[in-house]
Parts: sequence; structure tokens; C-alpha cells
Amino acid sequence: MNQQRKRIIISEIKYWKHNKLLPAHYCDFLITLYARGEEDNEREVKASESIFVKEKKSLNRTVFFLSILAVVVSAGMFIFTQYPGMTMTLAAVLAVAFLLITLRKKANQALAPFLYIIVSFMLLIMSLKVWFVFFEGHTMLLLGLLMLNCSLWLFAGRLLKLLYFTISGTAGILLIIGFLLLSF
Repeated sequence: MNQQRKRIIISEIKYWKHNKLLPAHYCDFLITLYARGEEDNEREVKASESIFVKEKKSLNRTVFFLSILAVVVSAGMFIFTQYPGMTMTLAAVLAVAFLLITLRKKANQALAPFLYIIVSFMLLIMSLKVWFVFFEGHTMLLLGLLMLNCSLWLFAGRLLKLLYFTISGTAGILLIIGFLLLSF
């Protein structure tokens, strides 16, 4: 076995040991087996060099960048009030781009839930912006838009089998119905 492959395997086993994915004595046995007793002579491989750790850091950076981008665009909708059409178009294009990323990148399943959440919040923000620009003062229309958003979350939760969307959609609909019952 070549040295690079051996180093990768040993770093993964150390990652498992550090995160308690396997019992420590199993990991020690596997490290000794793959190192063939030469662990003392080789450079110490750290758990932070593991492929999983590098992928997780990359995913965290990607999610952070996309979240910041979505927050900036969403905040821009309410800051630049003179150009509602342009800011809403930008937000809609960004939301569609995020959805296309989830459809295109089937290999990266860890990123998809974050993108779904970001898109759902952007859709909610766009709905609120439409209400502020065109229908401010019409409370029933606001409740209708919120009910539509919650229905979409519930539908997406059932379709994609995402429990957090199902729960948030159901809770939102129940809160809106409760608000309507209490207000009349």
C-alpha cells in the first residue's frame, strides 16, 4: 500500500477515534494494523487532517457564504425601497439559483437542506415585501400570504420528507388559524 493511501486511512481512523465513532481499542488496533507497527517512525497524523473534517469545513464555509448572500439580498429589498422591482427580481433569481443548485448537485446532499431553508425564508421575505409595497394595510391579504407560505412549507415537507418543513408549515397554519379565531 502506498504511503499516501496509508496516511489517509490512518487519519480517518484517528478521526473516528476522536469523535468516538468506534471504540478506542478498535481504532488503536486498526491504526497498528495499517501502520504495521511503524507509527513511531512516521509523522504523526492528526485527526484534523481527516477528509471528513476538511469536507465539513468546506461545507460550513459554503453555507456561511450562501447565508450571508441571502441575508444581504433580503435586507437589500427593505433598504432600497426606491427599486422594489429590481430587488425582488434579484431575490427571486437568487432563490431559483439556489433551487437549481440543489437539483444539480445530487452528490452534495449535506448542502441541500440548508439551501431549502434559505429559499423558504427568502420566499417569505419576498411575500412580505410584496405586501409592504402593494397591499400595506390589508391584514387579511397578509394572513393569506403567510398561509400560502406555510402551505408551501407543509407541501415541501411532505414531498421531500423533511420533518422541519412539515412541522413549521403545520405550526404556522395553526398559529394563523388561532389568530383568526381570537381576533373575531
